[in-house]
Amino acid sequence: MKTLLIINPKAGIQKKKLGELKEKLFLEEENQLEREIKTFFEKHKLHLDIKRTKKAGDATRIAKTSKDYDAIIAAGGDGTVNEVINGLENYETKIGIIPLGSENVMAKELKIPLKVKRACEIIIKGKTKDVDVGLANKKKFLFVSGIGFDANAITNVQPKIKQILGKHSYAVAALKTLFEHNPEELIITINKKEVVKGYFVIISNTKRYGGKLMLTPDAELDDGFLDLCVFKNKDIWSMIKYLLSARAGQIKKIKDIEHYKIKTAHIKSKKKVLFHTDAEIGGTTPVNIKVLPRQIKLIVP
Repeated sequence: MKTLLIINPKAGIQKKKLGELKEKLFLEEENQLEREIKTFFEKHKLHLDIKRTKKAGDATRIAKTSKDYDAIIAAGGDGTVNEVINGLENYETKIGIIPLGSENVMAKELKIPLKVKRACEIIIKGKTKDVDVGLANKKKFLFVSGIGFDANAITNVQPKIKQILGKHSYAVAALKTLFEHNPEELIITINKKEVVKGYFVIISNTKRYGGKLMLTPDAELDDGFLDLCVFKNKDIWSMIKYLLSARAGQIKKIKDIEHYKIKTAHIKSKKKVLFHTDAEIGGTTPVNIKVLPRQIKLIVP
């Protein structure tokens, strides 16, 4: 099996200004990780080509020019995986994940081990699952797209805070957004028929959001649909209620949240509203959403 490893060596690490010695040690650690992964696969008689990313968008560009590989392994955080999926053009190519990020939501949702060696063992076994992919304008997403509140929260994640708090920096950003964000009304056309309004929209391919919040309990990765949630109120107390109910797995009991199974959706607003795909900012409204059924082959446990 001809296999390519696309590795983001900076995933999960917020590098500060380092002295020369620390910089050297950091680079040695990067090289050691690559050697360990390469050695593991070679022991199983699997040759691995390795390409590093240096900046945002590199994984997409590399995947797009790597059509001849039987498998591409994304070693990095959720952003690296999303970039690989957006660059994939040969849909027979298998996608493996080695989680190296700070959150690793995708790996957790797929039950891929967070230990590098164990994740490699899953890839060696080679069990695959054909899964749906969402499309928001021209940006693909495997797990979730959000319009409004959470996209704004992502832009409020400050690098310096992330250095100190790691994954908890997202909670700080969400709290800041909660008190500063003035939501714009969204108009959502569902499956080219029904029109509804709300202030925050989530379109998900899986049950959990961020690994912890049960927002779309009926979602499945391979059912040919995306699950859409419309949050009808925008006041702080409603947002807190939504959060607590999602953490408790009681989201379906909240009357001012509407749930839909969709093939397509169109979201517009009077003023521009940010949207994201798998926690990567994708642009602003209007947004056209559609499902691409069983679009990729994921290597899973």
